[in-house]
Amino acid sequence: MQSSRPNSSSGSLLQGMRSPLGSYAEYEAWMDTQAGAICRGEWDGWPCQSGFGVLRDAVVASGADQGALWLVDDWKHELRPCFSSAADSDRFLQEIRQPLSSGLISMVFFTEDAICESHVASRSELCWDIDSRLGAGTQAMVAIPIFFAQRCRGIFSAVIFSSVASLNRKEAFLPADFETLSRASSLWSAQMDSQLSGLAIQNGVKSRL
Repeated sequence: MQSSRPNSSSGSLLQGMRSPLGSYAEYEAWMDTQAGAICRGEWDGWPCQSGFGVLRDAVVASGADQGALWLVDDWKHELRPCFSSAADSDRFLQEIRQPLSSGLISMVFFTEDAICESHVASRSELCWDIDSRLGAGTQAMVAIPIFFAQRCRGIFSAVIFSSVASLNRKEAFLPADFETLSRASSLWSAQMDSQLSGLAIQNGVKSRL
């Protein structure tokens, strides 16, 4: 992630953002501002990367070919990946973006309802552009809304590609796979809220507590 703030090993306030010391509404506004900066990639790796291991383990356990964490950039009206389990993850993170105006994961973002689809090709909402750029066809998909700092901030997705050949290849996600991915997304979300709340306390921001 790129950053417009001075580097810090433990994270710090968005540059130029003063800590409010008043009502819970001010606390919510502070949390929203910090979360928005994280989603746009304006933090230098903190705090997202510390929880990526949980997501990666869930992707492997579910038998998915690839998993990704997408965070919403409200300014550019798109979902941008900040984590990918792909072998060429650097290219994926740098080049792939999902406009909020199209795609299954954008639909999940707006409805805030998770999906577990076995035959994605039958869905009119599927964005074929990303499949084309990846050189793969999506057969099955799980997409789960990610919540932190009071609202939905992105999507955790896992896919099974139709073009991947393997002796133990899965055809679809099982209910247990969906539960594994859902627990991982909840853990990551809880970690984000905990870290942001801790940072708020350090900087004198009052919460409802």
